[in-house]
Amino acid sequence: MMGIGTLIIFIAIILVAAVAASVLISTSGSLQQRSLTTGSQAEEGVATGVEVLNVMGTDGSTGHDLEDFEMIMKLQAGSQSINLNNTLLLVDTSTTSQSLNYGGNVSDDVLASNTQVFVVTYTKEGPDFETDYLSRGDVLKVKFKCYECTGSNDVGGIAENKKVRTKIIPRVGSSTIVEFTTPDVVTDRRITLWP
Repeated sequence: MMGIGTLIIFIAIILVAAVAASVLISTSGSLQQRSLTTGSQAEEGVATGVEVLNVMGTDGSTGHDLEDFEMIMKLQAGSQSINLNNTLLLVDTSTTSQSLNYGGNVSDDVLASNTQVFVVTYTKEGPDFETDYLSRGDVLKVKFKCYECTGSNDVGGIAENKKVRTKIIPRVGSSTIVEFTTPDVVTDRRITLWP
């Protein structure tokens, strides 16, 4: 009798251990999947971003202030494609702050009628080209207007010797900040501001 009771207890212990092992394996598999997903999202968030190559200012010949800006940009190395519809461009000076949304891949006429947007022109299309995206190999020319309040509270372009801070914020990825100062004397129609 004692041998059968011991055998039943032994079988019960093995069954409990098997159920516990099954639960542990299932839980560890679920945790591993979550950690892989979180890791890839974190990697995408850190690696995705924009590299600004050049910033130009135009219309400096009228009134010695800059209204029209052009920014040449591409993806950072190892970056995922960026949806421009979900990208924000912030422009800050000492007297004003503008938040610009994507206005499309269109002509300059849109900028004349809407100063709350930035528009793009694809100067180079990469192998993964897709409209309204900044993808691997693409080079974009981003155009926008920027205004600030002058001393008389009139709205004009960015005056001479003013610090300007631009920030490109994609929905996924790291933001890119470019700071420059307008020249002391603005005489040319087209001026390199950065780098």
